[in-house]
This record gives sequence, structure tokens and C-alpha cells, in this order.
Amino acid sequence: MLNLIDVTEMLATKLDLTYNRFEDDEITITLEGTRSVYELAVMLGQGSDVIYFSCDMNLAVPKKRRTAVVNAVIAANEQMWIGHFGLMSQLDKIFYSVSIPFTSSFLADEVIVESTIKAITTECDRFYHYFLALINNNMPSNISIEALFIESAGEA
Repeated sequence: MLNLIDVTEMLATKLDLTYNRFEDDEITITLEGTRSVYELAVMLGQGSDVIYFSCDMNLAVPKKRRTAVVNAVIAANEQMWIGHFGLMSQLDKIFYSVSIPFTSSFLADEVIVESTIKAITTECDRFYHYFLALINNNMPSNISIEALFIESAGEA
């Protein structure tokens, strides 16, 4: 039986994605989003009963904007159905992660891995401009996240 990292590697090859395989339990994939290029790490948990996806959004947070970004991460996470955003404290970089537990009665497969990768890319793209504006100090830190996602007719 193939492990989920094997499945992920075959999927990355099929989708013509750039990847690096590390051991039997980890792979990194470069994802082209509409807003940025993301670096996705996919790892199997201890005992191989959890698959963990962690996506580096390539957004470095300056120390002076850390509090605003931490508050933004909290607000963004209130909008999430799966996964969450976080801030890597050692690197001051924003990431998005999802963990999926599975057992022998629930076999994760290529369809689940692919849909998870698509969902991660979508969520990173959806919030990228929000975090970038805060990092660049182009937006007050108290702006409502809901205001950023108001649907409007037409294009500007």
C-alpha cells in the first residue's frame, strides 16, 4: 500500500508541480496561486494516522507589525471552516495549515489530497492581500475583516 506522501508525489507529478521529496514522510510542493507563489509542506504524523499540510505564504512580518498581524490572524481564523492561519514565531512568517486524521476505515486518497491542496491555495489567495496590506502598513489594524470581503458588482 502506498503512503500518502507517495500519493502526494504522484499527484504533484500529474499536475506538473515542482516538488522535493524528503524521506518517506515529507514532501514540499511549490504552488502557484493567483496572488503569490506558496510553499506547501506535506507530512505524515507519527504512526502515519494524520496527514499535515503547512503552507508558507511567503509573507515576512516586520517586528513593528507583529501585533497587527497576530490580531489579523485571529480575525481570519474566525472565517475558516477548515484549517487555520498562524505566525511562525522563529521566522515571523505567515502560514496556513490543515491536519486530516484518518484510520483504516477512512482511506485518504488522491482525490482528498488534491481537493485539500486546492482548498489551501484558495484560502491563501483569499487572505493574501489582507495580510500583505497589514504588513506594509497600508491598512489600519482595526479594520474589519468582513469589510475586505464585501462582494461588489463589476470590476474596478
